[in-house]
Amino acid sequence: MAETTKTKKPSIFSRIKKFVKDYKSEFKKLVWPTPKQLLKNSAVVLVSVIVVGACLALVDFGLNRGIFLFKDWIDLIRPVS
Repeated sequence: MAETTKTKKPSIFSRIKKFVKDYKSEFKKLVWPTPKQLLKNSAVVLVSVIVVGACLALVDFGLNRGIFLFKDWIDLIRPVS
């Protein structure tokens, strides 16, 4: 039979220490945008939000108007007694 070896789990403090060390290492690899890039990217996001919001408003208005027109059409066909 093969022997199974159990490896002891590291203590919570050593795991936290390793996590913080890895976190700092990854944080140093970050590349921050220049102010010009930040302004450009923010403008793109803002314009995109405005365009999508306008499209949703148009769809909402169209559906709302369509439902009321359909309701009026139904009322013409079958008057409420």
